[in-house]
Amino acid sequence: MLDLPELKVVKPSDTRWLSHERCVKAVKASYSAIVTALNNIYEQTHAPEALGISKALCRPSTLVAIYLLDYVLPQVAKLSRALQTERIDLTAITPLVDATLNTLDDAMLPAANWVLELMDAKNEIEEVTDITLTTESIATFQGQVAEPFIRMLKANISSRFISQDIVSSFGIFDPKKVPAADSSDFHTYGEDLINVLLAHYGAELPAKTAGGDEYTKEALISCETREEWKTFRSYLSKKPKGNLHLQLKELTTSDMLSEIFPNISTLANICLSIPVSTASVERSFSKMKLIKTRIRNRIGQSQLSYLMKIAMETPETLSSTQLNDIITVWNKKPRRIAV
Repeated sequence: MLDLPELKVVKPSDTRWLSHERCVKAVKASYSAIVTALNNIYEQTHAPEALGISKALCRPSTLVAIYLLDYVLPQVAKLSRALQTERIDLTAITPLVDATLNTLDDAMLPAANWVLELMDAKNEIEEVTDITLTTESIATFQGQVAEPFIRMLKANISSRFISQDIVSSFGIFDPKKVPAADSSDFHTYGEDLINVLLAHYGAELPAKTAGGDEYTKEALISCETREEWKTFRSYLSKKPKGNLHLQLKELTTSDMLSEIFPNISTLANICLSIPVSTASVERSFSKMKLIKTRIRNRIGQSQLSYLMKIAMETPETLSSTQLNDIITVWNKKPRRIAV
């Protein structure tokens, strides 16, 4: 009636850890109501489960942990969601990780946002619980629990992005970042990042075949790559300023560019094949389970493929022109159901 969002406690899942963020947020928003409801249930039914959960929620450590997690989990979730996008800008990974780590550092400050929120809710909390919050008790929790937890979380995040300098180096292919050809920076642009990529992927000499007479085409030759980059840098500076993904696609699909810049094209293929996350694969299996249910278990492979493409590739909203085109294609064949 009031068009307010429904407050519902979400059950956290081991396999979908982003659900922990929604669970903590719901518990925090409805904390007083949950405690009151549990106490009422125990008074009416004497259910031991209600009493146990109520006592756990009314511990000062539990309450402070809820407010801490409500601050920390959204920061990590933002990074996770950014990495799950289909066309992520690889050059943005390092700034995103650094920004997340800096935000986590803020949680350890005495006047952190989550501490101020907790003190603002102090009166409401003390009305429904026996908890007495003080600045000293919160500071003790920060030193004994929050700081070790955040340090461990930061170490975990950092360990997952140990190669971020290599991944970010692929940003040299972004046409928007190439300086003008008449600038002083143009003639040295990208050379340090090319060396970073070659230190990881390159070889000073091309690898030989088993016979020892011919060189394999897959070898990324460092000396040739550096020479190709000098020419390709000029090519990039004269191109219309597109985006990184389109430039990489052009390098891998254009026969002419692959012939002129074979090593640069190999680097582009490497970049496009880097699996930033497995989110798209997991989504496809989830969609397949929703489409091919036990009731529809006889659906054919071809039909299943079409339905999965529709479910995964169709945008959330369609324009009137797109809808009319779909209807036109549908009505080209005689149908039992007219649209």
